[in-house]
Amino acid sequence: MIITEQKPLEEILAILEGHEAILLVGCPICATSWATGGELQLAEMKVALEEAGKRCVGLLMPDESTCDLRFTRLKLRRSKEALAQADAVLVLSCGAGVQTVAALVDVPTYPALNSLYLARLQRLTLSDERCRLCGECVLAETGGICPVTLCPKGLANGPCGGYMDGKCEVDKEQDCAWVMIHQRLHELGQGERFQAIREPKDWSKARHPQRIDKRALQPKRKKGGGG
Repeated sequence: MIITEQKPLEEILAILEGHEAILLVGCPICATSWATGGELQLAEMKVALEEAGKRCVGLLMPDESTCDLRFTRLKLRRSKEALAQADAVLVLSCGAGVQTVAALVDVPTYPALNSLYLARLQRLTLSDERCRLCGECVLAETGGICPVTLCPKGLANGPCGGYMDGKCEVDKEQDCAWVMIHQRLHELGQGERFQAIREPKDWSKARHPQRIDKRALQPKRKKGGGG
């Protein structure tokens, strides 16, 4: 899940300065689950903007993730009248959703949320960062614990010399990622993996921007021949 937080209302109003008719777009997946861009938050934003003198011309919620171009395009097409009245669109979703909407409309499109991180969801009110989207996953070598994300130094081999009593040198309240990896590998009977020296991470694999066509990754099928 992508974790987001709502920008302060003062910042949102500053972003919308000069715009009067606002179309609100939410996200039915991540932002709804995290209570930052669901139906309730759209309604609350509508009230807040109208109290500030703005006019909300519509509340849109795509049927699937707002970052899915297909469903967001369809929802906007079905809302032509509301979109025609808007002089700005305010999107309550992650940055990918904002950019998806912006590519589909001809009026300024703005974010109402800050995108924070890709998370493991523990419960609906608690999450913790678990993936940095680095493009070169090492979880097979580290007992399913990500040092890129959980080690503030991003060490490929650890722990560093600054940890103490199993705690991180950077954050004394945080368990050292490499201590956790050491313990987990031994619990799994894979202690020898900890002794391996890992090469420096190839950050070129985390290049941005990325674009992937899954069809290009699929093996080509041989054309069947006649008897």
